[in-house]
Amino acid sequence: MRYEFIDLDLLERYFAGAVTAAELSRAVKVEYLNPAAREHNPLARLDDLEPEAQPKLLASLVPETFSPARVGNDVVAAAKVAADSNWLRAGVVGAGLVLGSSTLDRRLDRFAKDHADSRWVRDGVRIGNALPWVGLAGSALLAFDGSDPRRSRVGFAATEAGFAAALASTGLKYVVGRSRPSAELGNRDFSAFSSAASSSSFPSRHTSVGWAVATPFALEYNAPWLYGIAFATNLARVGSREHWLSDTVAGSLLGYGLGRIFWESSRSRDKSIPRVMLYPNEIRLAWALD
Repeated sequence: MRYEFIDLDLLERYFAGAVTAAELSRAVKVEYLNPAAREHNPLARLDDLEPEAQPKLLASLVPETFSPARVGNDVVAAAKVAADSNWLRAGVVGAGLVLGSSTLDRRLDRFAKDHADSRWVRDGVRIGNALPWVGLAGSALLAFDGSDPRRSRVGFAATEAGFAAALASTGLKYVVGRSRPSAELGNRDFSAFSSAASSSSFPSRHTSVGWAVATPFALEYNAPWLYGIAFATNLARVGSREHWLSDTVAGSLLGYGLGRIFWESSRSRDKSIPRVMLYPNEIRLAWALD
C-alpha cells in the first residue's frame, strides 16, 4: 500500500505522541497497489520498526475484497458522481431512444415468433441469456486478482455496477408492470406495481446487467467492441419473446449509465490538495493535473 499525508504538521505530532492514530487517519489517504490486500486497520503498522516479518494467522490472509465498508464507500462515491451528472440531458436522450425503438416492438416480436423453432435462434438465445451472468462472474474474479491493480479496480467497478443494475431494473419492473410479449397483450399493456411474472417486461434485467458489466472495461481500455457482445443479450431477449425491443434498449441505457458512474467514481480523486507521498527511499510532493 502507499500512504499519502496531506498534513505534515499532524504527522510530526503523531510521531511525537501528541495525537492518536484515529486523529491522524483523517489526514491520510491509503492507496492499495494490490486492491485484494486490504487491511482492516492500514495504520496499525505505521509504528512497526521490526525488520523481521511477523507470522500471520490464516484468517488474516483472507483479503477483505468485498467488505461492507469497501462496498459502502464505493456506493457513496458513485452517488457523488451521479449527483454531478446531467440527468436532464440523459433523460431526454434516453426517452427518445426508448420511444423510438418502441416503433419496432411488434415487428421484431412477430419475427421472433415466426422463427422460434429455428436452431440459430435457439442457440443465440441460449448464449445471449448467459452472457450477462458469465460477465458478472468474470468481473468478480478479476476484482480478486491483485496481479494487475488497474484491472482489479475495473473489475470492482463492473461487479458493483452489475449488482446495482440488477437491483435497479428489478425495482423498475415492479413499478412499471409492462406485459411481456409472450403474454400476447401487446406492448402498451401496463399493470403498475404488479408482482406477476408476465407483467415484468420493462426494463430488461439481463441487458442492464450485461451493459453495466461491459461499460467499465469498454471505457477503461477503449474497447467499444464490448458493447457488441452486450448487444447480443438484447437480441436474445427479443428472440426469446421475453422482452420487447424497447425493454432491452431501456435496460442497455440503465446498465451503461450505472457502469459509467461506477467507473468514473473508481477513478475520481481529490485534485485540489497537494499530497506528500512517502516511499521506502524518497518523499514526493504531487498535484493531480488532469
